[in-house]
Amino acid sequence: MQALSTFFENNLTLIYFFYGLAFFCMGLLVWIESGRASSFRLARAMGPLAGFGLVHGLHEWFEMFQRLGAAGAANIPAWLLLDEVRVAHLAFSFALLVIFGIRLIYLSRRDESRYEKLFAYLAAGGLLGIWGLSLLLTNWIYQPAPDEFIAAGDALSRYILGIPGAVLASWAIILEQRTFRRLEMPDTGRDLLRAALALFIYGVFGQAFPKASFLFPANVVNATLFAELFGIPVQLFRLMMAALMAIFIVRALRAFEIERQRNLAKANEARLVAQEEALAIQTQSKRETDKLNAELQTAVHDLTLLFDLSRTLAATLNRQELLNQAASQICRSLPYVQTSLIILRNRPDEPLRCQTHAGYDQLPYRGTPACHEGQVLVAQTLQSTQPAIYVDGHPVGMPLVQNGQAEAEVRLPMGNCLLGFPLGDINSVCGGLVLGLQPEMTLLRQRDLYLLEAIASQLTIAIENATRYGESQARETLRGELLHQVVSAQERERQRIARELHDGTGQALTALGLGFAAASENVQHDQALAAAQLSELKTMSTQALQDLRDLIRDLRPSLLDDLGLVPALQSQVQLFAERTGVQTDFVLNGRRQRVQPEIETIVFRIAQEALTNVAKHAHAQRVTVEIGFTDNLLDLAVRDDGWGFEPKTVFEAPDGSRQMWGLLGMQERVALVGGSCVVHSQPGRGTAVQVSIPITAV
Repeated sequence: MQALSTFFENNLTLIYFFYGLAFFCMGLLVWIESGRASSFRLARAMGPLAGFGLVHGLHEWFEMFQRLGAAGAANIPAWLLLDEVRVAHLAFSFALLVIFGIRLIYLSRRDESRYEKLFAYLAAGGLLGIWGLSLLLTNWIYQPAPDEFIAAGDALSRYILGIPGAVLASWAIILEQRTFRRLEMPDTGRDLLRAALALFIYGVFGQAFPKASFLFPANVVNATLFAELFGIPVQLFRLMMAALMAIFIVRALRAFEIERQRNLAKANEARLVAQEEALAIQTQSKRETDKLNAELQTAVHDLTLLFDLSRTLAATLNRQELLNQAASQICRSLPYVQTSLIILRNRPDEPLRCQTHAGYDQLPYRGTPACHEGQVLVAQTLQSTQPAIYVDGHPVGMPLVQNGQAEAEVRLPMGNCLLGFPLGDINSVCGGLVLGLQPEMTLLRQRDLYLLEAIASQLTIAIENATRYGESQARETLRGELLHQVVSAQERERQRIARELHDGTGQALTALGLGFAAASENVQHDQALAAAQLSELKTMSTQALQDLRDLIRDLRPSLLDDLGLVPALQSQVQLFAERTGVQTDFVLNGRRQRVQPEIETIVFRIAQEALTNVAKHAHAQRVTVEIGFTDNLLDLAVRDDGWGFEPKTVFEAPDGSRQMWGLLGMQERVALVGGSCVVHSQPGRGTAVQVSIPITAV
């Protein structure tokens, strides 16, 4: 045993190398894995563990290089191998282990909060404070020699920081391994349990035998006693425990790859389910389409007039042209129809208006369309969603379309009859088709009424399509105009940046270059003049740097990327208040959180545009910027007490030209992320821009 002990003592440098290598490799691998996105609580506490491995490994290599330096085998400056630096590394590494243990224990018992890190840092700082106080008391009471003081500091760091840190970390890992067992990862749980055992043995038994010191119990229980009892140096025992701990920790890191594979499998399963649902919907849609096509084909064969009308309606997507052709063709094609009116409204809050008419110019005694009677009749049909009849200007309470045979007849009252059929419903573009019958018509077949209902249905679809097409064309035109405005704004911004760089930064750099050239010529002949020139150049460089920073900040505030939306908005509000002198308030509702970067950018730009509009147009005395977060929604409101405006007259001028590109750009940006942007304003009562966007916290 004496020979074995001598062998290890002679090769202690090599033991220190592998000892440090085990911890350094473990720390490096843990640090690499700590950047992985994971739902495991362990992932949120791995940073301090990685720091412990890296710093503790460096500490062991300190001792290796100290031995190599003492033997003349290393050319390292002596100040880098001071024992004070080594002991500080040792204490700091154990403090990181304490932080890791406390954070993981805290996370294993409750959700993460803002107090978890603070508590861990305070606890580690408290132990470091106790360790530092112990060193001061030891030096004051015993006044030891420098070598003895270093040995005492080494022992105290192991007693005060190392052993408690190992116990806390081991306990935390044991608590966490139960989570992996519940997640059906028994191998990871066993690896963590073994790692916890190796860490406990390393921290408690390995650190209980420090270097010999005058302090109790290091004067009795120390590395020398360990070598006498077991025949090997304590560093070899620590190396074995460190290697075991590193192996099991690295093996446990495979849980993150297993989690990724499980998430990928779930995503694939969800994709397959979605594909199956889409296929089922597609099959159902195809079945319904086939059924509808069969019904339409039957109707086409039975009703030639309906087919001709359908061809006419399909010939154009211009709504007014479509309405004119439909009204004329109905009068021409149906012998019992004398006149036709089409009455519509574009929105539920608008009044009904006569859009087109036909047949009235052929009347012998009356050529004026019966618009008033038609509007009353259409209002009744929309209310009841059923066809209605007017006779001599009075409603008749009789059902027109009845269930029965197609050849059944409906007797009409004597007089001038108007038949009304609803087009659309009250929640969309809606109105009615009003038909004036020939005076001699006293009977109508049920088939004729079915045909008229089918015509109304076809006309409804055609009007819907033409309206949507018109809206689509208008929207495309608007987007093209907005794109033109965006490109123009980008070019103007580029010109501004180029101008500012040329006029400001470029000229400042040119002046700096000339100034440095002059100073370099005067430095040998007139040092006082050169010093004055350098002082002026320093002031010029500081101003140029500040101008460049202001330019960069105007392009995109760094706060938005570094700290998030809320601090960026607060800074923007403060800058707005300083620049304009307008009283500006910032209100935060709910708990501040980070959301998707593209949403943060959109919300910030909208707030920036709204404040710019206030500064240019509102003449406001007070502005409020309010942002709120809920579980799935982000709300932004920018309100001012300025002059205000009439939104309808601003968004769409009477000649159809569009204005207020900034507000339209806001609405387009919000629409791209599935949100809504509403502008409320009245002349003399201020303006409010309200934005609501669905979010997912990150």
